[in-house]
Amino acid sequence: MSFQKKIEVTDATKVYGKFKAVDSINFTLEGDGATAYLGPNGAGKTTSFKMMTGLINPTDGVITIGGYDIRRQRKQALSGIGALIEVPEPYAALTVKDSIMFVGELKGIHKKDVEDHIETFGKRIKIPDIDRKIGTLSRGQRARVVFATAFLGDPGIIFLDEPTNGMDPAERIIVRDVILDYKKEHLIFMSSHLLQEVTDTCDDVIFINKGKITLKESTEEVERRYKAKSVRVEFAEEVKLQDVISGLRGMASEVTPEGKLEFRVAFDGTASTRANILKGCMKICDVLTFEDYGSSLEEAFVSLMKED
Repeated sequence: MSFQKKIEVTDATKVYGKFKAVDSINFTLEGDGATAYLGPNGAGKTTSFKMMTGLINPTDGVITIGGYDIRRQRKQALSGIGALIEVPEPYAALTVKDSIMFVGELKGIHKKDVEDHIETFGKRIKIPDIDRKIGTLSRGQRARVVFATAFLGDPGIIFLDEPTNGMDPAERIIVRDVILDYKKEHLIFMSSHLLQEVTDTCDDVIFINKGKITLKESTEEVERRYKAKSVRVEFAEEVKLQDVISGLRGMASEVTPEGKLEFRVAFDGTASTRANILKGCMKICDVLTFEDYGSSLEEAFVSLMKED
């Protein structure tokens, strides 16, 4: 059987003593594309990733990767994946090149193929000089080196657990562009606390909280269902909070000042109320900017956590 671009999780559970880190989760991902795995700290994301990549065994349930049972056919299941789990730290004494070569050797990838990867993929993500010692690199530079190892051997399935952790905005853009390109011919499953990063790169979203899956939808459907319910208004001149509250009475559920000129206005999320708020603001004072406060994914994230 050839390796498939498919992740299938059936009633997967992980128990530590009396604590259920992951509680009977079920989902299937198949084919090309990128799916985000979202939830608060301690929700069970990293534990799930560790089970799917063979780092720990599930207490109960079945996980198949590429069509292979991760417990019974571990070698075959791991043969077609790349993974970046938590924050791996390469050996400080190794050079950038030696660090990537070391991972390539562990994965059984031919030396020439690893060197080609360093040359091509390394240039793309702008890894530091390959002769520099890992211990001399910044956190973001080390993160880029580790990110490069996850793509060694051109795996069909790539697991990325907070891939931009420690990176600056410019580095995050590089990673975003790689994910957008690779998802065309690969299955990418990633977690991130940067919801804009998810909006920019992922086709589908899975929410997890307290070890349970609470939602699995396309990113487009989540954005449709959870409209932003706050706007940020910037006036041309300084206005009083009470004047804004009075001018938006019956439309705004809450008005919060965010400076002398800016206010956050919460409302019911409907298009008609949003339009009326804009009209009301323009009667108060000239408006410089009027935009959604936060993203639909943020609204979904907060709503689902409150429901749970």
